[in-house]
Amino acid sequence: MLALTWVHSSTGLKLPISEIAEAVQHANRNRDEHERVLFCVDGVHGFGNQDVPVAKLGCDFFVSGCHKWLFGPRGTGLIWGRREAWKRVSPSIPTFDTRSIGNWIRSGAGSVAVPPGAGMTPGGFHSFEHRWALSAAFGFHDTIGRTRVAGRTRALATQLKDGLAGLPNVTLRTPRSPDLSAGLVCFDVANFEAPAAVDELRRKRILASVTPYAVQYVRFGPSIANAPDEVETAVRAIRGLR
Repeated sequence: MLALTWVHSSTGLKLPISEIAEAVQHANRNRDEHERVLFCVDGVHGFGNQDVPVAKLGCDFFVSGCHKWLFGPRGTGLIWGRREAWKRVSPSIPTFDTRSIGNWIRSGAGSVAVPPGAGMTPGGFHSFEHRWALSAAFGFHDTIGRTRVAGRTRALATQLKDGLAGLPNVTLRTPRSPDLSAGLVCFDVANFEAPAAVDELRRKRILASVTPYAVQYVRFGPSIANAPDEVETAVRAIRGLR
């Protein structure tokens, strides 16, 4: 299994998943099905802000939380998989799907077909209210349209990166090209540790975060919930950090 992150939460770097998928497909040629490399993607920082259907990425499995760029409730997520890829995996946690339970009780006698997603969903008591709320999050994005969402996110992130790149006290860590980045923008502020810079910005009512890794950067995530003047306000606040 090859597992990669679509947009790195440490730097904002976006990988060319489709091109990597082509390379994996090439490597899988003339291999038996059980010997094929499965290409799995952690897509949480691309899902909801990129203008590409998951099925077009070329990966076998795509995993994402739904509380970030989709604006769904925390604790929700999804796993998408190609039909052929589902045949390669087996559930490791019992499901409460009644069809699966019925098949188990009957020990396969008279079993019914169960969609992969249902059979792979863990059992237990789920946060149903959070799951039901997801339909509103997906509906909100569908109403706007994936192309418009992606365009707005790209425009705001580009505006932010261009503004930060022009500041003498900032070192930009996220690639400026939209081909190599998405909505996350990571950077250093001269003479500030990342947590200290975030604290200073919060006192100015500017919300940023620290990348949660050994090497820490200041991180912004402009989205469709923001406006261009808010981006300019953030750039001015960072210019004023001394």
